[in-house]
Amino acid sequence: MIQWPEVLETGYPEIDGDHRRLVAECNGLTRLAGEHGLWRDVVRASQALAQDFSAHFRAEEELLERTEFPRADAHKAQHHRLEEQLNELTGFLSSVDGSQPEHWSAVRSLRNTLLDVLFRHDLDYKSHLDHVAGR
Repeated sequence: MIQWPEVLETGYPEIDGDHRRLVAECNGLTRLAGEHGLWRDVVRASQALAQDFSAHFRAEEELLERTEFPRADAHKAQHHRLEEQLNELTGFLSSVDGSQPEHWSAVRSLRNTLLDVLFRHDLDYKSHLDHVAGR
């Protein structure tokens, strides 16, 4: 399970709230996969997580534009690549039945995607937001 690290707080409630929700959703999916829940529930939860990632990306992109983050275009391009990965993954999960270990392994890879977003991509703009807010 992922524990919410306070170091990732941006000071922007909408972004921090999204991040906490994504972590909670990912933990729920991880739990469901660990318990080998019903495959249709796993697929549904994976699709919901991917949709919530996309919605979060749009909100984050708007904030980065509004605060004139100098690498906003590069960050947006990263979001598009991540969305493609998530769409491929959820498409794969929808096309299989959960009967093979690699199906479950693919579900768990969503956790790695979230960690990548939070720790690598989003820490890139945190100091910018701190500076804009005068912290």
